[in-house]
Amino acid sequence: MKVIKIISIINQGGEYSITTTYNEVDDNGAIVKRNVKAPTFYAVGDMLNHVKAIEDQTKERI
Repeated sequence: MKVIKIISIINQGGEYSITTTYNEVDDNGAIVKRNVKAPTFYAVGDMLNHVKAIEDQTKERI
């Protein structure tokens, strides 16, 4: 099973790329692979809307 460890959202001139780092664990919960980086993808459609909502809420906190 993959357990997400880090989600990074990077704004590059209005285009948002998302990277994820995760650990793989076995059925007993023991980590079998650490810090695996998933392929980066661009936020489009619904995902872009969610990212912008996170950005808006974050701006309110800073």
